[in-house]
Amino acid sequence: MMVGHQPRNPITSTPQVLPHLPPVHEDLDSISNVDEGNDACSVTAASNIGSVSQLSDTKGSMLSKQLSAFSAPPRYRNSGAFVHGTKFRNFASIMEQGLKAAKSEIYMVDDVRPDGRVPGLKQAPEILIFIDEDKARKEHMHFEYDAREGTWKTRGIDGVIRPWFFQKVIDQRRGRGRGNILFQSKEDPLMQAGKLLGPVRPRYLLHATYWENVAGILTEGIVPAKNPLSDIRKPFKDLLQGAESHVYTMRSTDLGCLESKVVPQSEVVSFIVDKEQVGLDRQPDAIFVIDTSKAEKMGIDLEMVQSGDDREDNIYVRGRIPAEILTAQPNIPRNLPDTLKAKIVDPKSFEQIPIIDLALSEAEVIKKLTYSCEVVGFMQVVGHGVPLELQEKALDLQKRFFQLSQEKKDKLRLREESLVRGYFGRGGEDLDQVLEKQVDEANGKDSIQKSRKDCKEALDMNGVPWAKPKGGFIGEIFGQPSQMPSEEELPGFREVMEQYALEMFKLSKRLLELMALILGKPRDFFHQFLDQPVATHRLLHYWPIKDFNLEIGVGEHTDYGLLTILKQDMVGGLQVLNAKDGVWVHCCPVENAFVINLGDMIGRWTAHRFKLGA
Repeated sequence: MMVGHQPRNPITSTPQVLPHLPPVHEDLDSISNVDEGNDACSVTAASNIGSVSQLSDTKGSMLSKQLSAFSAPPRYRNSGAFVHGTKFRNFASIMEQGLKAAKSEIYMVDDVRPDGRVPGLKQAPEILIFIDEDKARKEHMHFEYDAREGTWKTRGIDGVIRPWFFQKVIDQRRGRGRGNILFQSKEDPLMQAGKLLGPVRPRYLLHATYWENVAGILTEGIVPAKNPLSDIRKPFKDLLQGAESHVYTMRSTDLGCLESKVVPQSEVVSFIVDKEQVGLDRQPDAIFVIDTSKAEKMGIDLEMVQSGDDREDNIYVRGRIPAEILTAQPNIPRNLPDTLKAKIVDPKSFEQIPIIDLALSEAEVIKKLTYSCEVVGFMQVVGHGVPLELQEKALDLQKRFFQLSQEKKDKLRLREESLVRGYFGRGGEDLDQVLEKQVDEANGKDSIQKSRKDCKEALDMNGVPWAKPKGGFIGEIFGQPSQMPSEEELPGFREVMEQYALEMFKLSKRLLELMALILGKPRDFFHQFLDQPVATHRLLHYWPIKDFNLEIGVGEHTDYGLLTILKQDMVGGLQVLNAKDGVWVHCCPVENAFVINLGDMIGRWTAHRFKLGA
């Protein structure tokens, strides 16, 4: 059964195969140092750079004495650094293109006050960029000081100060994230001065991340900057990999319940990390607990560095953190009901969440598939041969479809002439607690009680447009053509979706051939049921949930047909019930993988030898 509280806006594509009634699853500037207009009051009319100085400004007046450019308030102290103050909106372009002169030169000031304000700006800068003076001068970058104005200026190198010269970038915006490090070079002097040794080293550290990174971390460990979390950090991933070489973590002490690798279901809710605490764009999905004591016992040397800013809980770990000393937990929302909580399981543990490479030998695939079908009830498959370019095109068009105006989507709504081929919005289908037993007891009547409303919208299309299913009225309505947006509204939509549906049908046939061999039948045993099949290609979009007691991404349910092939985007949120243990687990996104779920029909046809992955 597919379920998920879906905390944000995931997109899934769920082609359904065979006689199956429901779906089968599957403000940045290009130049940073721009004229700041009304925010600048200096004669340079440029975003200001200042060498750090130690000034007391209790009455708002500047000291008459010009102080050293190399001292600073304690929380910023970096020897031999200039500081550039600017707006946060400029951060991404600065990191990608460097710090550029607005006019002919880059101007700097000689004063960063203890409250973070920079002379020349009416408001405190939102970010501070520390520039390594020694490195800059060695590369023949020239700095000129104006004693009368108390300013510095430079042309950089060819008009630019490249990020290679940055020591770190600090977030100065108001809120819980104030003081977070957005970038910190391994050559920052504080990365050497703040090493933690002996008893001051914390027992546990936390690393927050998103679902898209969980499977990779549980397999490879935490690799510095391999997959930057923040949307604004991703464009300069290569710079981060070369310049940082450390993992961002935070200190934690109240983690006694995490001693064991297997955390009891009642203890899954151990702690919560807010996005502001860890400097992420959105709320993290998962928390990795790093056991430093276990690392020491295993002879793993973790080099830990205390943050030098005013975020004393920030700890940087140099190099890769091995998976063996990590425990993963979902970052559970504070108000999430117990019924929606699930475990994160190790993808390396085939018994928990099978991942099958279809490119392996057929004997090996059948061995793995047998376990997945007879014990677990679901799996993820890779090595399937579905072109990645086609997947990306389909996902892009799917997103663009749901971004259409509600008026355009409503033109494709399910109606009396097209009961199962078309669009429905939120509230159009509620599946919470719609289980096989309840469906049987209801005897086909709409008398099942729903506890939560599905917070989703969908477009149901014909997964095999050429099929003419038999079976009277039911066969007729499922054989109807798809309702799709026009070529003018979404160019290429029909062509790409039909190509994608064809690939899904081919994958379904391939899997069913392997399942026939598991059952001791001829390879083509299921072909007789595939000549005029019912198949649904469903596009899904889940809206953010506001009330977990009234809403759910898609309710707890089983699928009616033979197979569900589900393509997740990397947002995550999908939960599945492992038939082996009877435990709900997070089915974390795996790059270029499809989730395969077994439906009610194949369970019945095999006398429940094949299990239902709820």
